[in-house]
Amino acid sequence: MRIAHATRLVVLRHGETDHNAQGRFQGHADIPINELGRRQAEAAKARLAGRRFDAVYSSPLIRAMATARLVQPDAEIRVDERLMEINVGSWAGLTWTEVQAQMPDYEQKYAEGVDFRRSPEGETLAEVVDRGRPALLEIAERHEDQTVLIVSHGLFLNRVIHSLLGIEGRVLGSIANAHHSELGHAHGAWRLLSHNVG
Repeated sequence: MRIAHATRLVVLRHGETDHNAQGRFQGHADIPINELGRRQAEAAKARLAGRRFDAVYSSPLIRAMATARLVQPDAEIRVDERLMEINVGSWAGLTWTEVQAQMPDYEQKYAEGVDFRRSPEGETLAEVVDRGRPALLEIAERHEDQTVLIVSHGLFLNRVIHSLLGIEGRVLGSIANAHHSELGHAHGAWRLLSHNVG
C-alpha cells in the first residue's frame, strides 16, 4: 500500500447526543445530535474554516452524518460503514451502572487492558481495529498528497489512531464531542500532528 508523504487525515468526532449527555452506551444505535451537539458542530466548522478538504468521509450513523453536513455543508459526503462506532449490541441505551450490573468485572478488565466483547452481541476492540484500520488506510491511499476529513466516533477513532501510530494500550486520551485530531504520513509512517483539538 503506497501512501504519499503529504497525505493528511483530519478525524472529527460527532457532536453531542442525548445519550452522551446521559452517560448511555450508544454503539450502533442511531441517536441524533442534540442542540448542544449542533452548536459544537458549528464551532468545529468555524475552527476548520481555514482548511481545504479534498474529500469528506463519514460513518453512516446519523450523529456523524449530521455533524459532517454542518461542518462541510457544500461537500459530497462519502459514507463508509466501516467508520461506525463499536457495536455494543444489547448494551445500547444502557447507563454505565446498568452495564456494570450485567458485567461486574467490566471496570477491572478495562483497567487491566483486557479486550472483551461489549455485550454478547457486540464487538471487541480488536474487531473494531480490524475493520477501522483498513478503512483509514484505503482512504489515505485513495487521496495521496491530499487532506481528508473523516467524521466518526470517539472509541472508534481512539483505537484506530493508536493502531496507526503503533501505540499499545491507552496512551492517548479520548476525543471529545466535535473535537478533532490530525494524522500526517511521512517517511513511511503515521505521525500525530494534533489531538483532541476543540
